[in-house]
Amino acid sequence: MGGEMNGFDSFRKIAHHAGWLLFLLFLFAPALTYGKNHAMSEEEKITALIESVRDTPEGTQFIRNGKAHSVADAVSHLHHKYSKAKPSIKTAEDFIKHIASRSSISGEAYLIRYPDGTAITAEAFFTERLRKLTTKNVGWR
Repeated sequence: MGGEMNGFDSFRKIAHHAGWLLFLLFLFAPALTYGKNHAMSEEEKITALIESVRDTPEGTQFIRNGKAHSVADAVSHLHHKYSKAKPSIKTAEDFIKHIASRSSISGEAYLIRYPDGTAITAEAFFTERLRKLTTKNVGWR
C-alpha cells in the first residue's frame, strides 16, 4: 500500500488544488477585467484621437493652411502641437476645439480629405472619433 491513495486522499488532493485555483482566480480577476472596465483618462483619449488618423483609408490627406499633408505628417504635427499646449488642454473636447480643428497661425479650419475626394472638417472627424471612443464602439469605421 506504499504509494496507493484511497478515495478520500484523492478527494483531498483535488480539493486542495481547486482551493488554490479559486484563490488565484479571485486574486487576478480584477487585473483580467481592468482593460475592459477601465475608463480612459483624457490624455489616453487625446492620444487615441491623434493616432486614429492612421486608421483612415490609404491616400487620405490632412489639409492644413490649404496644403495637403500625409497622415504621418498630420499625426506628427498634432502630437507636436498638443505637447506644446498640453498644460492648457484638460479634456479631449479641449483638444479638438483648440488643437485639432484649426491652425493656430491662420485660424483656417483643418480638413480631412479622403481618397474619393470627399472632405470633412477635422473638428467633425475628431468629434465623431471621440463619440465612438467613449461609447466603446470597436473600430473607427
